[in-house]
Amino acid sequence: MRKIIFFAIAAAAVVMASCGSNSKSGTGEEADSVEVARVEAAAANSELWSEEVVEKQVREMFSVLNDQYEKDGYTDCSALDIQYCTKYYLSLVSRIREYDIDAVGDMRFMGDEGWHWSFGIVPPYIVENVKVDLLSGDQAQAQVRLVSAGVGKAADDEDEYIAGTTMILWLEDGQWKINNWLDPEVYADNGYLGMMEDYIRENNIPE
Repeated sequence: MRKIIFFAIAAAAVVMASCGSNSKSGTGEEADSVEVARVEAAAANSELWSEEVVEKQVREMFSVLNDQYEKDGYTDCSALDIQYCTKYYLSLVSRIREYDIDAVGDMRFMGDEGWHWSFGIVPPYIVENVKVDLLSGDQAQAQVRLVSAGVGKAADDEDEYIAGTTMILWLEDGQWKINNWLDPEVYADNGYLGMMEDYIRENNIPE
């Protein structure tokens, strides 16, 4: 039976969350200026720098997903990405989409087929638990446990109605946005964001 595994090591999550983003790394004077900017951003958004605010945002995401599913009968992953993901994440999606526009079959990026919003269970979802860890002045990790209200515990196997995910969020434009999903049974160590970064690097996709 598949077990839901959550990452609990914040230090590792910081490395994964910052993978591939030049805006959050640097050396020498550049690193100093970035760190100053982080501190200033954290001070300016101090009211957002709490586990409660992150959890509220995560719960809102799934509330919107549930409303969408109830209304339309399906989950629009692209719309959810646009509303709740970082600019960096969306920039990778855009670059890959443009590169793949004329691709056929397996030559294109297959992504995770919507797993990062579906998790292999049927919506609507009950958010059973959210555990938040604040990682730095502008990053957080949220471990989420979901129960399918569409199937519930009438299912024979808990894999059919229980799922979990770990999100890495960045504080961006006054709101917590998802920058990466981590799931050791679906993605490599660098998560879904890493899948996109690898594809872009391997195919020399221009900015």
